[in-house]
Amino acid sequence: MMPSILFLPRGTLPIILLAGLILPQAALTLWFVWIMRSRMRSFCRRNQLRATSAGIPAEVVLCLRGCDPTLEDVLASLARQSHRRWRLCIVVDSVSDPAWEVAHAAIQRLTATSSPSWSGVTVEPLNERPARGSLKCASLRQALSALAMDTQAVALIDADSVVHADWLVTMVDECMQPGVGAVSGNRWYDPARDSPAGVVRAIWNAGAIVQMTVFGIPWGGSLAVRREAMNDCKWVEAIEASLCEDTVLAAPLALSGWAYRFVPALIAVDRDDDIALGPLGRWIARQLLTVRLHHRAWPLVAVHGLSTSIVLVATLVGTVISGLAGARPTAATWLGFLAIYEAANLGLLLVIAAAVRAALAQTGKHVRPLDPARTAWWAALIPATQAVYASAISAATWARIVEWRGITYVWTNSRTGREVRMASTHAIEAMQTQPMS
Repeated sequence: MMPSILFLPRGTLPIILLAGLILPQAALTLWFVWIMRSRMRSFCRRNQLRATSAGIPAEVVLCLRGCDPTLEDVLASLARQSHRRWRLCIVVDSVSDPAWEVAHAAIQRLTATSSPSWSGVTVEPLNERPARGSLKCASLRQALSALAMDTQAVALIDADSVVHADWLVTMVDECMQPGVGAVSGNRWYDPARDSPAGVVRAIWNAGAIVQMTVFGIPWGGSLAVRREAMNDCKWVEAIEASLCEDTVLAAPLALSGWAYRFVPALIAVDRDDDIALGPLGRWIARQLLTVRLHHRAWPLVAVHGLSTSIVLVATLVGTVISGLAGARPTAATWLGFLAIYEAANLGLLLVIAAAVRAALAQTGKHVRPLDPARTAWWAALIPATQAVYASAISAATWARIVEWRGITYVWTNSRTGREVRMASTHAIEAMQTQPMS
């Protein structure tokens, strides 16, 4: 006998599944839109006051392993910052790292041909390669242990984040608001050629930015932490055995009484399109893994990711079994359910994109609109995105090791929590530029 649940009257089961899957996503999306609009209103109200924060002593930390193709552009954008009192600290994995010579040459060229806005700059190698924690966290700990006495805010930036002239003053101003201990932006993908993998990454990221905003998950690509909050929450100690520096910040920051705030004006537009589906799946799995290891929102993120695969599997099973049983109307109902579900997802995607586009427009940044042709292409790749997302969730759930920029890390459970350790090291001379990593 066929399972009777597949033949509920008039497609009752598909309707129940549709409501159960779409309504939570719609609620998160509406919450995200409200946050975006309210934060942008607050940002715009401070337009005339933000310059008063330009004199607050700050430091920018850039940790490098491997040479991203955008590194020189990132340094050039930092040289043009409107903030008046700040220092730049660059920590490179080693003197044999490809980024070592590039960073030195770029700093010398900028100093000789212009007047960089920083008041001082240091480029130093990582002095110690500890067994616990990631190399990036080790580099950051080294930089944070040598902050100037008068530094009030620390900003982190990635080697693929080219920022606008008011990036740092915005970071510092938002970070120094009452009760705020840390702020960050996020990344929005606008693939230049709309390659299949580029679009899959953009669609996945649209969902990720909603969850990161609503669940309070910081992004290290543009992250600023108030010095006082950093000391109170013992951030330096927290990252000693961590894989990443950003996701792990949320819990101790909240426990110490400081708020984390997402700032839409700090969203960075990434138009990179050079990625294949295989590396993309591994990259997404690593992003999710950091949430699993270091953030309490992991169960919600996991349920959201796995629910996307449930739709595809349930539709396939329901359609096949109903068709084999000769219940063609029920089979048609299942297919209609899938069409409605994906149409609803497309609608939510368009709402998210519109909210981000509106926020970026207020800061002078622009992304291409989703015209009918692009919308149809993106809609066609939503099922592929859901499959990649579900696969990445599964990988992040069961993984015990992860490779990041030529280093393999493993983690173990101890009495103090999860600890990340290096399992093996690859020769740095053999490293190739991996912008996705």
